[in-house]
Parts: sequence; structure tokens; C-alpha cells
Amino acid sequence: MVTLIITLGMCHGAVGQLPATSIHALTDSIRLHPKPGLILISTRWCTYCQLQKAQLKKNKDFQAASPYFYFSELDAETPENITFNGRTYAFQRTGVSTGIHELAYALGNADNRLAFPTWVLIDERFNILLTYPGVLDKKALTELIKKLQE
Repeated sequence: MVTLIITLGMCHGAVGQLPATSIHALTDSIRLHPKPGLILISTRWCTYCQLQKAQLKKNKDFQAASPYFYFSELDAETPENITFNGRTYAFQRTGVSTGIHELAYALGNADNRLAFPTWVLIDERFNILLTYPGVLDKKALTELIKKLQE
């Protein structure tokens, strides 16, 4: 009985997890098993980013569609170097305690600015198919998921 309760508790916890691939592993994942990549560029302080992530955790269609694409999150303020598609990107300081990661800017800038959150869809050859600055509502997210499953 105790084993059953523990097992059910573990299963329940897994349901709310986002099926994410680390941004560090995304290049290798796409090369080994080609499929599109969907990247959410965000920051820890961005309220809209946190709302978007909460929406993703609740969206069962998004979780169920994970076999059709890789989902990855990119913290636009991470200080770590990231190698992506053969090039290494670094954090660039813009002030004493502020800055932006080169990869976030390379993937998500629109008209020389970067908004949070920004969605980026890449194909199996790392071509950017879509850059969308802003929160995707449930309807738009569902449409995107359907396109990825085609």
C-alpha cells in the first residue's frame, strides 16, 4: 500500500513538469534525432515569462506534443557560455549587474531589441522559422502545437 501511494505521488509530480531539453543539449539532440526546436527566451524577473511557464505546465496538449519537437528554455541573463550549432555565445555586460546573453539576442531580437518572453521556432537545420515576442495565449499555443505535429 505504501509503495502504491509513493508511486502515485511520483506520477502526479511528473505530470506538471515541462518536457524541456537543456539549451546546452539542444544542438546535439536536433542533430541526433532531427525535429524542430521551440525555444522560450525569458528571464527570472519577468512576470510575463513566469505566467507563460505556468501556462505551459498546465497545458496537457503541450506536454503530449513533446515527441514532435524539442522544447528548451533560455535564460537571457545566464552568465554561462553556450555552444549552439557550432558557435559559442557568451554573456555580454551592459552595466554593473546587467547584461544579455549573445544567444538570446541572436535568436530572439526583432528590430534590434529583445522582449521577454520571446518564442523562437527553429527547424532541423537551425533556420529560424518564427520569432514571436510576447505571451502566447492558449489558442495561439494550441495552433502552434498543431503545426508542429504536422
